[in-house]
Amino acid sequence: MGERITFRRNEGLITVKPHWRGNPVVRGRFVNRRHKAKHGIGNIMKWRFSPNPQRKEKRRENWDPRVVPLHSLETVGGNVLVWLGHNSFFMQLAGRRIMFDPVFGNIPFVRRKSRFPADPAVFKHIDYLLISHDHFDHLDKPSVMLLHANNPRMKLFCGLGVGQLIKSWCPAMEVIEAGWYQQLNDGQLKITFLPAQHWSKRSLNDGGQRLWGAFMLEGDGLSVYYGGDTGYSNHFAEIPELFGVPDYALLGIGAYKPRWFMQPNHISPYDSLTASEEMQARVTIPMHYGTFDLSDEPLSDPPSVFAEEARKRNVRVMIPALGEIVTLKEANKQ
Repeated sequence: MGERITFRRNEGLITVKPHWRGNPVVRGRFVNRRHKAKHGIGNIMKWRFSPNPQRKEKRRENWDPRVVPLHSLETVGGNVLVWLGHNSFFMQLAGRRIMFDPVFGNIPFVRRKSRFPADPAVFKHIDYLLISHDHFDHLDKPSVMLLHANNPRMKLFCGLGVGQLIKSWCPAMEVIEAGWYQQLNDGQLKITFLPAQHWSKRSLNDGGQRLWGAFMLEGDGLSVYYGGDTGYSNHFAEIPELFGVPDYALLGIGAYKPRWFMQPNHISPYDSLTASEEMQARVTIPMHYGTFDLSDEPLSDPPSVFAEEARKRNVRVMIPALGEIVTLKEANKQ
């Protein structure tokens, strides 16, 4: 007798994929469509005690990424994007200010390896906080609470279950939870929560209780895909079918070695470019690298491999400095 599957979504939001019933839930836990996450202590110990071919290279490395200090948002106009390290971004699109997975400092047990390029106090008048999933390097309680204190009208848009956790920290925050393929409309801005192949967990027994995902943002004639944390799967290929070709794709490239352990849940620089090609993205911007040492490769490895492989494949990419203001341009102006 097979396990009973139920389906969850937010019935108050529209669903952009026809016939999608909602996210599958097995024994109270969200699951991926094609991959079952396996993070048992046995695999973790095997990884930690396995030899790392790049160990000496990591020890020799003097990682010092380029930083363009962001002193203020007062003069920032139009549609822009600012990489703040790891998966954290500030975006201004269609007259709205948006923060993605903000982490302003260290996370539990892991120190930050790159300087945060701004005083967090500059992030004012934020309209939306987008959280891709509940892992500590993406959902940081002190950063969220500081943002909420400075932006009491900011709304949270996130996966099912994640909002309940954040609401326990910030009871006054307006929370909108979504299942995959569910969309929020705000004037000229549309935000859609989309699939990712990943997992969720913040404590011993809460694995799979909160949904993980990606985002598509559309506004002012622009579309920006934000991949969250994900392994490589067929969810990239369906993006053009649902939204047309994205102008920008923000895709992870780091925490990818060793592949036997990381591959199901983190795309490599090579996978990232394959995903970009499948989406036919006009410009690809890397993320999830250079900030926290979470895997076997040196911090400089992912952007170097990504840039070289993009050159070989003739894929258009942009690798901004930390804090650099990137102007988002429509296709006919790129």
